[in-house]
Amino acid sequence: MSNYKHGIRTSRQATAISIPVTSDGCIQCVIGTAPVNLAVDPYDTVNKPFACLKKEDAVTALGYCSDFENYTLCQSIYATFNIFAVAPLILINVLDPKKHVKASVSKTYTVEGGKIVIDEEGILLDQLNIANEGGITTYKADEDYVASFTSDGTVTVSIVKTGAAKSEKSLKASFVQLDPSAVTYEDVIGSIDAVTKKKTGLELVNMVYPKYGYVPSLLLAPGWSHVPAVALALDAKASSISSLFTGKVVMDVDSAEGKADSIDKVKEFKDNNAISSRGEIVMWPMVKVGDYKLYYSAMMAANLQYLAANNNGIPSRSPSNKDAKITGLCLADGSEVLPDLDEANDYCNACGVVTAINMNGWKNWGNNTAVYPSSTDPIDRWINIVTIFDYIENNFKLTFFQDVDDLTNYRLIDEVVSGFNMQLNGLQGSDDIAGGEITFDHDENPIANILNGSIKFHTKIGGYTPAEDIHNVFEFDPTITQNALEGGGE
Repeated sequence: MSNYKHGIRTSRQATAISIPVTSDGCIQCVIGTAPVNLAVDPYDTVNKPFACLKKEDAVTALGYCSDFENYTLCQSIYATFNIFAVAPLILINVLDPKKHVKASVSKTYTVEGGKIVIDEEGILLDQLNIANEGGITTYKADEDYVASFTSDGTVTVSIVKTGAAKSEKSLKASFVQLDPSAVTYEDVIGSIDAVTKKKTGLELVNMVYPKYGYVPSLLLAPGWSHVPAVALALDAKASSISSLFTGKVVMDVDSAEGKADSIDKVKEFKDNNAISSRGEIVMWPMVKVGDYKLYYSAMMAANLQYLAANNNGIPSRSPSNKDAKITGLCLADGSEVLPDLDEANDYCNACGVVTAINMNGWKNWGNNTAVYPSSTDPIDRWINIVTIFDYIENNFKLTFFQDVDDLTNYRLIDEVVSGFNMQLNGLQGSDDIAGGEITFDHDENPIANILNGSIKFHTKIGGYTPAEDIHNVFEFDPTITQNALEGGGE
């Protein structure tokens, strides 16, 4: 382009704010650790669910940084808001700033330009003390100095020009830091206190719907779900959320050294760790987005929510062969993984594990839940069939919960049958299902059951399975050649 400007031109700049697309049909609930020292109130962040409609909500409530290995919730915050721009996102932090901390340390720093820089992360500002180099005089926050976080999570202490520390050439800082390594998988699994009934960890999933009105249909714990005990606990919780709803687990196969550190070891890891449920969507290995390394579960869960959000909130589409929005695959140690199509099919898809392949860009690759190959029943095997069935079942419960304890009469039965058939017809019209029908069969409702307060409906649904294997047989037809030659001679 000419340096001398004469004419007309345009330019573009990035959108300042990315507005998330909301979806109630496929909502993530993530359990893990957050840099809570960066939150507005670090001590009001532990073992409680937060519903975030935008990234700023998550940053305010729990803090955010790019140390994805230590602060696992940040992986989902990044994948959900920065990559796929969907909402809401439910976050449960189990890192306790009163419990998971390192011992207090003291260091001396030189004052430069009226400030000192504490090049450490995880510092709790309320436990930061600034004194003179000898440690004799302790200065007052906001009077003698102002401490604040930088963009990378370290701390800058600016000296107030009118404060008592204005003449100091060096200062002694004493501080306490978060210790994410002190968090254990038991903290993630959580418990219910026998006396106080207080819930922690995964047990808080049951609080999401009563508190926010969202059904947390995707449970995940990136950085933790590759631990077999956590995976089993996630699956158990997903099978009965709030004693009413059904969800799915998006989990990872451990790609660390000595585990599934090559693609041919994936099946062995899965089989040896009881990963075999229809509600489990299993991912291998880890993924890269530029310089960031994330657990695949964080990206896939956000991807599933994105697919639903862009389909009117209905999770009927398969995630396979969809843009993974990653730049590569890697093992836990960061080494590159580049599976070809046969390897992805034979070592992952064939045992119910989803991976990715580079086919003119990285694509998610795999349609099977963890139940495959033990079961080939479409209602259990296919990811998109499982998600749409769970969605329809959960919607039935949400829609007709208001009829529980109503009088068992014709009006009630007709309301359920007519109302739900309308929902099914709508899903058929949008090609989310092939068809469906709910009926009230008198043979399934003997008078004894009705008098006991129990009635049963029966719903049949036909779903669209993914076109996983498209086969076109090509053959050479000499008659076509002959006809072409004969026609050309006329």
